[in-house]
Amino acid sequence: MLAECPRPLGGEVMASRIYSPFSYPLPRRARIVPVVSIEAERLVATFPLVWRRGVSGPELCVLRTLMEDGTGFVAGSDRALALLPLIFQAYPLLLPSDTALAPSGNPRLLDVAVADAPTDAGAPLAGPDGRPTRATELRLKALEIFERDFTRTLALGVALETHGLLEPWPLGFDLGLGRRCDIDDLLVVPTSAFDGPRLAPVLAEFGIAAAKLLAMHRLSLFRAGPLVGAARAAVAATVAPPAAAARR
Repeated sequence: MLAECPRPLGGEVMASRIYSPFSYPLPRRARIVPVVSIEAERLVATFPLVWRRGVSGPELCVLRTLMEDGTGFVAGSDRALALLPLIFQAYPLLLPSDTALAPSGNPRLLDVAVADAPTDAGAPLAGPDGRPTRATELRLKALEIFERDFTRTLALGVALETHGLLEPWPLGFDLGLGRRCDIDDLLVVPTSAFDGPRLAPVLAEFGIAAAKLLAMHRLSLFRAGPLVGAARAAVAATVAPPAAAARR
């Protein structure tokens, strides 16, 4: 669960105001974010689509940036609502992570993190009549979509691992100025698996939707190149140009 201070959605919490996801640190900075298959097509043209081992098995994720400080995003992707994963479109509303496989009886949560960069006055969670406001309803809808597709998406990851179809995808890059990026917990389907019958059992179980997702996964890995360029540009931007330094 990507959250700072989650609390059950109810009681006095319902008096809280919520803001644009970009008003909060987590949606602006998180570099590896869990996603579900239904949103993959919207994201793969910009971010690598990979797996990372979670509590219940390999979780589908997108790698949004190589940096951990909220920089290094490919131009145009850092503040685009259309490129936010569903769980951040819903933020600061959350699903409890330890019960993600059986969510039907679990409450939603609110991350009571501080909106450190608000762009407007926000909206209340509930109106005077106690009913969710439009802003709350939109976030609950995003959670519902994620929740509905999570179990099947996770099952696909488990099946890939069971059939030996996931391998480590370590990333290590020199970003310049003594900075490095090293990420060693990502998993991908090896290229060789696409050239033979190894994927057949998984495709037989999960059908055409899985075939489409795996094809997008394979193509999305090329998006790592722009992420490296964006990270190096972000590191270089931390050094003041010589002319500016001289003026000081």
